[in-house]
Amino acid sequence: MIIMALGFFVGRIRIGSFSLGVAAVLFVGLIISAIFTNYGHPIQQLHIVWVMGLTLFVYTIGLASGSAFFRALRTKGLGLNLLIIVLVLSSAGFTIGMVALFKMEPIISAGMYTGALTNTPALAAVSNALPSLADSAAVKAAGSVDAAQSLPTVGYALSYPLGVLASIAAFALFQKVFHINHQEEAVRAGVAAVPIFTRNILVTRDDATRIADLNSRIGHHIIVSRMLTPDAYEIDPHLLDEKGYPEEVSIDAGKMRIASVRDVIEKGMIVCVTGTQDALDAATEFLGEDSHVDLAYYDVTSGLRRIFVSNPNVVGVKLGKLGLQRKHGILITRIRRGDIDMVATDDSRLELGDRVRVVTSKENLTQAARILGDSYKSLSEIDVLTFAVGITLGLLVGKIPVPIPGGGVLELGSAGGPLIVGLILGALGRTGPIVWRIPYSSNLTIRQFGITLFLAGIGANAGGDFLKAVTNPASLTVIAVGGVITFLLTSLTLVIVYKGFKLPYGTAMGVAAGLFTQPATLGYANDQTNNDLPNTGYSTVYPMSMIAKIVVAQVLIILMVKMGLGA
Repeated sequence: MIIMALGFFVGRIRIGSFSLGVAAVLFVGLIISAIFTNYGHPIQQLHIVWVMGLTLFVYTIGLASGSAFFRALRTKGLGLNLLIIVLVLSSAGFTIGMVALFKMEPIISAGMYTGALTNTPALAAVSNALPSLADSAAVKAAGSVDAAQSLPTVGYALSYPLGVLASIAAFALFQKVFHINHQEEAVRAGVAAVPIFTRNILVTRDDATRIADLNSRIGHHIIVSRMLTPDAYEIDPHLLDEKGYPEEVSIDAGKMRIASVRDVIEKGMIVCVTGTQDALDAATEFLGEDSHVDLAYYDVTSGLRRIFVSNPNVVGVKLGKLGLQRKHGILITRIRRGDIDMVATDDSRLELGDRVRVVTSKENLTQAARILGDSYKSLSEIDVLTFAVGITLGLLVGKIPVPIPGGGVLELGSAGGPLIVGLILGALGRTGPIVWRIPYSSNLTIRQFGITLFLAGIGANAGGDFLKAVTNPASLTVIAVGGVITFLLTSLTLVIVYKGFKLPYGTAMGVAAGLFTQPATLGYANDQTNNDLPNTGYSTVYPMSMIAKIVVAQVLIILMVKMGLGA
C-alpha cells in the first residue's frame, strides 16, 4: 500500500507537460525494493499479488472494450495484427544483430529481448526452451541447465524497467512532434463528450417526411421527442418582441404528443428534436426553420426526467427490441455514459450505470423509473457471481496448453486468458438472464485498483534482481541494447499506426502498449488521453502480440544458441 500511495504521488508530479501517471507506481516499487534489498531486508515476493492485479485490470478492460474490439477487427484490426507480427519478428532480427555485433551472452540476451518487450510469459518460454539445448556450448558454459535457466531473468531484470520508461519517453516525444490534441482526436473518433442540444423546428417543407426516414435524409442522427400539429397552436404575428419571439401563443396542449417513429412530419407542425449542433442544423435546414415556441414549456401532459439504469433486465438489449415506447409510451432521447452524452437510437444498448433522459406522460414517470431501475445504491454493487465466473473462465483459458513446433507449449497465462474472455463477454453483454458487464464506475474503480496492484507487485518483485544486475559493469550493454530495441519499436509503431493507418494517436499509443503487452504504458496513455482510444488499440492487438512474442522468444533463443552467437 505504501508503494501504491507513493507511486500515485510521484505520478502526479509534472515536468512541463510530462508526468508518469500510474506508471510511477512501478518505478517507486523498484526503488523501494532495491533499497530494502541493499540493507539485507528484501521484500517478500508475493507472486499472487501482481497476478491478481493484472487479472482484474485486463478482464475489466476486456469487458469495457469488447464491442469496440470486434468492430475494429472488421475495419483495420487485421492490418494492425499483421503489423504486430512483422514488428515482433523485426525486433528479434535486430536482437540477433546486436548480439553478434557486441558478442553478448545469448541466454542473457534472450532474457533482454523479453524484458525490452516487457513480456513475462515470453521470459518463461525462454527458460522452458533451455532444457532442449542442454548439449549446447552456451548451456554448458553456465554450468548446468538449472543455472542457465536463471540467466534469462538477469537480462529481463536489466531491460524491463528501461523498457517501460523508453516506451513512455517515445509516447511523450511523438506527442510533441505530431502536435497532438487528444480532445480533438476524441471528437473526430466519436468518443468525446460532444454537447447534445434540443431545438424546436417549424416545418415549412411541403412534402411529408416519416420520422423513421428522417435520419437517413439528413445524414445525421436526431430524436424527435414532441410534435404539435398546425391546428393545435396559433401565433399572433403582430405580437412579436424585438428578437422575433412571440409574445402571445395560443396552444391546445392536449393535442401535443410524444413522437413515434411511425409518425409523419407535415408542413405547419412544430417538432422538438434532440441531437448534436451539426445534426440540429441539418434537421432545421431540411425541415424548415427555428421555432420560437418551446414545446417543453407549454407541454402540460408529458414529463422529462433523468433516470439511472440499474435494472439488469434492460441491460445489453437493443432499445428497439426493448420496445419501451411501443409497450409503455416511454421515449429515451439521450444516454449519458461516464462523461459522454449520446443520442439514443434503436440500436443503442443500455449499460448498468447509464443515465438516460426519458420523455413520457407525467403519470408514467414512476413506471419509467421502475422499469429502468433508478437505484443509485444498486449501482455501487456488482454481481460478484458473474464477475467471478468471468475471471475464472479467463484463468482457465489462460491455462490451456497449446503445443507449438519444437516441443514447446504456449499458454496465454493470467493476462491473455482473462483479456480474451473479457472481450468476448463484453461484446456479448449478456447471455440470457446473465449480465456480464458491470457498472461503468465500478469498472473504472476495479481497473485502477488492478493496474496499481500489478505495478506495485512487479516493481517490488524485480527490485532486488535489478539491483544485482545493474551493479555489474557488463550489464550496461544489455541495458543500452534493450532500451534501443524498446524505443525504436515503440517509435515505429506510433509512426506507422498514426501516419500509415491514419488512426488517432491515442489508438496508436494503445497499439504500442498492446505490442509490449504492458499495462504501465497503457496506464500512461490513458492518463494522457482521458478517453478509451488507447484501450481499443491495446485490446485489438494484445492477444496476437502475446502469442507472437511467446513463440518468437523461443525461436530466438534456439537460433542464437545453435548459431553460437556471443562466443
